[in-house]
Amino acid sequence: MLKRLALGLLTAWAAFGFLYEVNEAVAGWDGRALKAVGPWAWRMHTPATDGLARCLREARRAMPAGSALAVASPDDAPEAQFRRWRWAAYFLPEYDVLQVSDPSAAQVVQYVVAYRTEIHDPRIEPVRRLPGGWLYRVKRP
Repeated sequence: MLKRLALGLLTAWAAFGFLYEVNEAVAGWDGRALKAVGPWAWRMHTPATDGLARCLREARRAMPAGSALAVASPDDAPEAQFRRWRWAAYFLPEYDVLQVSDPSAAQVVQYVVAYRTEIHDPRIEPVRRLPGGWLYRVKRP
């Protein structure tokens, strides 16, 4: 009796797991997964991370390796800005990536990548348009 109950529970658990994974796969295929919000929106190969990766891939072509850069993003939730900064550091391991809000950024950075925003500041000059953003060079006196 106990063996049958254990086998039944194991079978139900396996069936539930299988159906859950099938649902996730189909949701990714037909576009339902695009509505992910919160921390789950920042997994690999989601629209949020893929858009940032495209932007940074183009920025990499215009910056020498080892440069210090800051990542600016729209004034939305601080958690989202933090995630974008961390993903930028992941996608650009050969660069020193800082947040714009970092106090030392003004003295250190040479470039600014503005993702999903545009910056109008006389201390920086636009270098090139990126997919989903801009690359700026910091003017030094």
